[in-house]
Amino acid sequence: MANVLLVSYAGYPYTPSSLCPDNGLGILAAVLREAGHHVRILDYGTLATVRRLFPQELSQRVAPLLQELSTSAAAQSGSSPLLLQELAKADEALQQHQTRELEAIADEVLRKVDDLEPALVGFKLWNGDGFSGSVAIAERIRCRHPSLCLIAGGPHATWCGPYIYERTDVFDAVILGEAEQRIAELVACAVKGRPLDDLPGIVRSAQDRSVPSASMDLAELPRAVYDEDVYPAMADDQKLKLIVLDDSRGCPYCCAFCTHPYESGQRLRTRPATRIVDDMEAYVCDYGVRAFRFAGSSTPGSLMAEVAQEILRRGLDVAYTSFAHFSSSLPNHFEIMRRSGLRALFFGLETGSEELLHRATGKPLKLDEVVETVRAAKAAGIAVACSMIVPLPFETEETLEESLRLLLALRPDSVPVQFPGLLPGSRWLEEPEAYGFEVDRDQYMRENMDYKIKLLFPPTFWKPLPYKLNGRSFDEFIKITLGFAAKLEANGLLTNVPDDNMLMAELTGMDYRAFRDGARAWCALGLADALQQFVSRFNSAASPSS
Repeated sequence: MANVLLVSYAGYPYTPSSLCPDNGLGILAAVLREAGHHVRILDYGTLATVRRLFPQELSQRVAPLLQELSTSAAAQSGSSPLLLQELAKADEALQQHQTRELEAIADEVLRKVDDLEPALVGFKLWNGDGFSGSVAIAERIRCRHPSLCLIAGGPHATWCGPYIYERTDVFDAVILGEAEQRIAELVACAVKGRPLDDLPGIVRSAQDRSVPSASMDLAELPRAVYDEDVYPAMADDQKLKLIVLDDSRGCPYCCAFCTHPYESGQRLRTRPATRIVDDMEAYVCDYGVRAFRFAGSSTPGSLMAEVAQEILRRGLDVAYTSFAHFSSSLPNHFEIMRRSGLRALFFGLETGSEELLHRATGKPLKLDEVVETVRAAKAAGIAVACSMIVPLPFETEETLEESLRLLLALRPDSVPVQFPGLLPGSRWLEEPEAYGFEVDRDQYMRENMDYKIKLLFPPTFWKPLPYKLNGRSFDEFIKITLGFAAKLEANGLLTNVPDDNMLMAELTGMDYRAFRDGARAWCALGLADALQQFVSRFNSAASPSS
């Protein structure tokens, strides 16, 4: 039996979703408890972190600057040099403050290590400040405890793998893929002093070219642990009580832009519907939580229908959302899904051009199926988000017009619009020339590892990512992204509200636009009191007694 400390520092929580409990860490805690170990989770995705990383005096200084920026044409064509100068000064002050707070957080984690004397400390890695901050915390621990086993995991670790060792040698191992398969073995090695070299599914150097190991049977996945003695951040409305459920992993569709087949395999694995609903029922009883989101990247419609029937059979009062795939959705089951508590679905549409669907994304869809599915979901009372990637490879003015016409005809409840990102393991990054990308893969991986989003600036002022698409630089194609979103808004379509945010809005009695605009202000300005009021209201509405 050993003590184990799991740490998640993602930097500043820049969306309300950042405040949700981490199901991955909760499951690892369950795996380790089953192996007889004591576990403590330090999750800094909390309201307390918002308060400490964005001081009130700086919030008051920034508010009028962002108001001026929002009413100018800055997001599209620039603003006054004086305004941008003042924002740059505020951003520099914010970065300096957050650097000082990170040092204090590192000291806190170090004190916890001293108290617990763990055999192993595991870090969930994130991008941006979450990567550089986690490395800084780990290096502080390493200085005092040179022989302590420090490991890293999570999607960002899987993506970056050996590149992490070009930046730091602080981790004894970086786990690739599903950590549930490796974590107990790593702890056993740490306790007994055994070498890690023979363990599959990990990397230990910049030269290591291991790949994610074989995927596990989800029927064997234990229920996540959110007890406050294990997961202290769950106390006192520090987190949103919206639990993510592992319903499925792996994806057989292998869309050209997507990393999920690399992360969790091309074979779709599902958790039995009865086990999913068992988990829901237990979370309602044990933690007073009835709001959920499915974690799968391609949750099949047949599984959702089985879950809905089981929820209704048991008479559970729950509210949930899910990603859905047009290829496997079952429109004739949408009505029963809605009655079971399904509030919103997130579909990856990407484009309104059938040619680009096939050529640029590899999605085997027909737009007639898209139209039928979206209309059936809306008719059943399910909110629909249809995400778009703009511009796509081979995009033209004509294909953009096709996308606009389709969305205006469908009128989904939200259209998340994103620029074309290059994700590790995706065909876009592995075969860039075939899709019109120009990129030095190694340079891109190194720069993207801790790429920082500047909340105080629109994307046109972010540091350009080092790649081109269709001959356009990041600066150039991001303007197309923002211009398309602006056209949707001008035509009365709401943009950039994902399905979990729809659930948050619905349970707190807010319309989607008011929630989106409020959430942007709460996070961009560090309005911790307003965010606290929202979290308390949501947690009250998401409790079984509401």
